[in-house]
Amino acid sequence: MNYEFDWQAILSGQYLEWILQGLQCSISLMILSSLIAVAIGVFVTFGNLSTNPLIHFISSVYIELCRNIPTLIWLLFFYYVFPELFPEKIEIALNSSTMLNYWAAIAGLSISSSGYISEIIRGGIMAVPREQIAAAYSLGHSKAHIWKYIIWPQAIRNCFPPLVTRIIHNVKNTSLALSLSVHEIMWATQQIESITFRGLEVTILATIFYLTINFVLSHLASLAEKHVLATKN
Repeated sequence: MNYEFDWQAILSGQYLEWILQGLQCSISLMILSSLIAVAIGVFVTFGNLSTNPLIHFISSVYIELCRNIPTLIWLLFFYYVFPELFPEKIEIALNSSTMLNYWAAIAGLSISSSGYISEIIRGGIMAVPREQIAAAYSLGHSKAHIWKYIIWPQAIRNCFPPLVTRIIHNVKNTSLALSLSVHEIMWATQQIESITFRGLEVTILATIFYLTINFVLSHLASLAEKHVLATKN
């Protein structure tokens, strides 16, 4: 292999600026989409556990749509289709917005992950022994107290590892925002490679970025899990 690395070509001037902007954009996509996905997931979980048949049905359909439609299709839907669902004035305003691709990416990533997160949280709740809940009711505890002191603490411990795994998966999915020309790290990588033909260098930088972010998330999650287990004991 006679390839000669030239890091100076991509780590100076405009190219360095593109990389830094891409890193900033990728991180914001990761944080916002993960937080929104968790919030929606919790909300849908309660709908799925509801005894109301209509609410349970709607929540179940939502979860199946999220889990069975590819993330990329969700991104394309919010960018190309979603604005068309509004009256003409709103549609024109959305399509003329320079931030439409960014928010469409966040919406698509959030919706796609929320269905999985909802099922993870539901599994954590269902894993709480029914006997403990029945005993709490027999002792006269209110439903709010039971959720606060019995169900949620155990449910969080139960669903914590798979929830972290899902968030890491969402971090990797942010690279799909490239399809909407969002100026994240993969967009910067593609642009720099097309101009300088130094694809190997910028791809290595992007790979290091994702490896670092996911390693840090995994390490922090491991420390948090150990802390929770230590507190429990």
